[in-house]
Amino acid sequence: MSRLAERLADHVLVADGAMGSELLTRLPSGSTLDLAAVEHPAEVLEIHLAFLKAGAELIETATFGASRPRLAVHHAAHLTEEVNSRAVKLARDARDLSGKDCLIAGSIGPLAGVLDMDQSAGRQEIAESHAEQATLLAGRGADMIVLETFFRFDELEIAVRAVRGVSALPLVGLLTFAAERPPHLWHEHARELVRAAALGLDAIGINCSPGPMGTLEILRALPDLELPLVAMPNAGVLQRRDDRILMPPATPSYLARFARESVELGAVIVGGCCGTGPEHIAAIAGAVHGMRPQRRAGRSSVVVPAAPEPRPVPRPESSLAAKLASTEFVHLVQIDPPRGTGAEAVLRAAERLAGHPLVDAVDINSNPLASLRMDSLSLAVEIQRSTGLECVPHVTPRDASLMGLESQLLGAWLGGVRNLFAITGDPSQLGDYPGVHDVNHVDIFELVRALTRMSEGFDCVGHTIVEPPSFLVGVAVNPNAPDLDHEIDRFRRKVDAGAHFAMTQVFFEWSCWERMLDRMGGSTPVPTLVAVWPLSSARLALRLHNEVPGIVVPDQLIAALEAAGADADRLGRERALQMLHQARLRAAGVYVIAPFKRPEDVVPLLDEARDAAGEGRHAG
Repeated sequence: MSRLAERLADHVLVADGAMGSELLTRLPSGSTLDLAAVEHPAEVLEIHLAFLKAGAELIETATFGASRPRLAVHHAAHLTEEVNSRAVKLARDARDLSGKDCLIAGSIGPLAGVLDMDQSAGRQEIAESHAEQATLLAGRGADMIVLETFFRFDELEIAVRAVRGVSALPLVGLLTFAAERPPHLWHEHARELVRAAALGLDAIGINCSPGPMGTLEILRALPDLELPLVAMPNAGVLQRRDDRILMPPATPSYLARFARESVELGAVIVGGCCGTGPEHIAAIAGAVHGMRPQRRAGRSSVVVPAAPEPRPVPRPESSLAAKLASTEFVHLVQIDPPRGTGAEAVLRAAERLAGHPLVDAVDINSNPLASLRMDSLSLAVEIQRSTGLECVPHVTPRDASLMGLESQLLGAWLGGVRNLFAITGDPSQLGDYPGVHDVNHVDIFELVRALTRMSEGFDCVGHTIVEPPSFLVGVAVNPNAPDLDHEIDRFRRKVDAGAHFAMTQVFFEWSCWERMLDRMGGSTPVPTLVAVWPLSSARLALRLHNEVPGIVVPDQLIAALEAAGADADRLGRERALQMLHQARLRAAGVYVIAPFKRPEDVVPLLDEARDAAGEGRHAG
């Protein structure tokens, strides 16, 4: 019988509180909590001793973020073994110094937010990382392993298999449910715990979110389970103010009441997470003193751990989607949002474009060249509202977290936006520091997958989206990329992630397009629109060729524009007309890049293209 089972045989086990939030109150601002066992060992030891003095019989090592991928974020992957080894030693030192025979739990946190779980390589690295950390913790003397704060069930499943493959120590799995506000899906969360009970764990439960009251609601929704239950919630909701993390307001007496009720609902291990300090643990220990583990009366023992059925992904609903599906040749016009709040000129141009028979939609840049402009999603909503012209706003992970972007997208869907163009985005630059302001919470592949998951009804942490959006998603491809094989591989990965169509980087001769098609077996995997840019001068051509990454302007075209002098604008328009005409035989459509600050100036070019092709169709 394991030491954990021995303890649970006759009394409720009190666990410790939050190592992380306690470190926040003790360490200097900007300290790396994941390295605390190495950089601030005295403070870690002090926290362990404080929790033991408060009555904890189970303490967790300061290793929640000490897996190799998490430490790599801090450029400290080489310290993985040292951090985990020292953290276990500090916990053992605390046990020896206190004279209390506590259990030491090796803490392992999730990696779904650090590595890409939707790629086989990412899942493999997650498994290897959890196995490595469990091996280190067990080898240094942990009594058990705790997989805590896992917000995706599929990662918990991977982690359990990985840890079981390297250690026979008791294994506890704790899920977290970020649902602090309505609608509360307590029964859905309970079903996740029931599924976890089938993974071969020694105990299951809840930690971190959704706080004490939410944890009790989930426990109430559970059927009887054979496994011991664990309840270790946050002491309420953390807040950030003036670059400080403010602890939740829950009082020790409030958590004492929570502890008693959780034991009555079947919990046999009680403790706390974020915001739970030694004073809270002392109150919990006093509240459950003398209580014995108990089964809940009146609960059915029948468990049906059925996983939710996957939803069919709805087809994108836009007019542009319908035209691409019918192989109708489409025309888009790309415009830039205004630099300030005045959008009158852009709206006037959009109104004129809306009346043109060749314009199917406008393509709206998002902070082009990393220069601040009006939000593309908001502008798209206003253009569609005022003109009826469909829009394709750009979205990028450069400027917002994934959750922030998904929130904006829900609002854009409400406003009528149905198409998106997902791009990496140009890096920002401040002086000598490129990318200094960029967020890049995820890469382009994860962004496209996130958009696909939204259409399936799930947000970025796996929670259900009621009435989910189903955008038509476009991605970029550059036929002129220096490493074309690498670019094609990226293109295919974007399509595999869920992209519906593509738009090329600008090019001015068809040889690069033909070379790309040849490498791809003669066709692109999704309908692809090619860029058409009517160059207005040799200076513009030189700047694009030499200063804008990814754009190649042929030397012959630059020389011709220079030779044309005052007629360069006419020559650029003629070349654009040739591209428009030839594109009908080579691609699914075109997007025409409108002149800077004068988007309506593209209309004469479209008129010439219509007349040259003998087209007279009505706008869709």
